[in-house]
Amino acid sequence: MSKKWITLTAVTAISLISLTACTDNTKIKEALEQSLNKQKEMKSYTFDGSTTLAIGDGLMKSSNPLTNGLLSLVRESTIDWKGISNVDPLQFQTDLKITPKGSTSPFEIPILIKDSKLYFNMPALNKTADEYYAIDLQKISQNSTSPLSVDTLKNTSQLSTTLGNLIFSGIDPKWYKEAKEPVRLKDGSSAKSISVELTSKNEKELNTLLQTKLPEFIGQLQNNGFLTADKAEQLKKNQANLFQLKAPGKMVVAIDDAGFIRDQTIDVGFTITIDGKAQDNHILFHQTYDAINQASPLTKEIPKNVKSFDEILKLITPAKK
Repeated sequence: MSKKWITLTAVTAISLISLTACTDNTKIKEALEQSLNKQKEMKSYTFDGSTTLAIGDGLMKSSNPLTNGLLSLVRESTIDWKGISNVDPLQFQTDLKITPKGSTSPFEIPILIKDSKLYFNMPALNKTADEYYAIDLQKISQNSTSPLSVDTLKNTSQLSTTLGNLIFSGIDPKWYKEAKEPVRLKDGSSAKSISVELTSKNEKELNTLLQTKLPEFIGQLQNNGFLTADKAEQLKKNQANLFQLKAPGKMVVAIDDAGFIRDQTIDVGFTITIDGKAQDNHILFHQTYDAINQASPLTKEIPKNVKSFDEILKLITPAKK
């Protein structure tokens, strides 16, 4: 009898542990989803980040020589940035520092959005450091064929939330993990760390999920002005070959006491198949958010030496047939 009770007790304990683990993982997943939704409440913030890219030309390639030349600089590179973002009125500033692979000489691209105009300086296009190109976002917004608009840029947080929920809501809770110890943020406060790993155990499952969600993912990018209708249709037709995630990979976020994501890292490898040949790609992305909803004022002034970007747009925009 005692052996039966020991066996029954052991089975019950194991069952309770399994049930508790499942419940805890579900709560961890819910915490991440809530933090994604919380990001929509960010109306102003400072940010700091970097990404290391190893992208094949099949994914970042253009038939236009000028555009392709610019893309070739970033396909294999490290990009660092730091800036300020305010949603309403739309104000934004950042300094991009791009270091091509194998180079020790990075080039910088300062960017400013103010009074519905986007200003930037690019060494490959501008003659001097104080010469800027300007794009009238209000004017572009009135052009229904252009994916770039004021509303598009204002809604980036909402779009990020929508896309994040689209993918992460389909992931089985068992793949979510929360670190035992909180992480320390730059301002000294603590945050809980939640991660989802891509492993050989879930690679097939996550790829199936990705293929299922991809048409809606592309549709959201199109509806929010980040893809033209033609480009979206092309991506949907080729979706079977578009992305195949490749283990190992990882996504980690740090969520503060207010529920905001303050630190995020995405480390993912994937292949795309072009003309029957698979190309390996890798992205390591990291970004932090601070001073959330503290209305941080911009520090950059509107440049004085400004040229219209219309002439450059004519060079990089395909001619109408």
